[in-house]
Amino acid sequence: MVDENSARGHATVLIVEDQTLMRETLRGFLQHAFPGCSFHEAEDGASALDACTALRPDLVLMDKCLPDADGIELTARLTTMYPGIQVIVISQRSGEIYVQRALAAGACAYLVKDSLGVELFPAVAAAIGIAPATDTGIS
Repeated sequence: MVDENSARGHATVLIVEDQTLMRETLRGFLQHAFPGCSFHEAEDGASALDACTALRPDLVLMDKCLPDADGIELTARLTTMYPGIQVIVISQRSGEIYVQRALAAGACAYLVKDSLGVELFPAVAAAIGIAPATDTGIS
C-alpha cells in the first residue's frame, strides 16, 4: 500500500516473528535500510492482530510458522480485515505450494529465510513504495 505516509518516506512496518533473534535482526536491518519508517514487533498471531488494530501498519512481515497461528491463514484474515495492507510472508519452508497459498491469501510476496539477504530489501521497497538507503551495510 503506497499511501501519503509512504510517499514521504514514512511507513509503519510490523514484524511478526516468534524467534526473538530473528525478529531483532530483521528490525535492525530494516531500520538501517528504511530510516524514515516506524518498526514494531509481535511474537505471535494474537499480538499481531492486536498490533494491526492499534497501529494499522502499511506492511506486515509475517512468519509462516507461529506458535499460535499459521502465518498464511493469518495473512488472509488481515487482508480481509484491513484492505490495502501489504503482507510479506517469510518462512524457512520453500516450495511452490507455500508461495501459491500465501499469494492466494493476499500476500504480496513469499520469501524464504535463506534468501532474505538478497530478496528482503527489494520486496519491502516494492510493498511500501520507498527505496532503501543506498548504504544498507549488507553485502
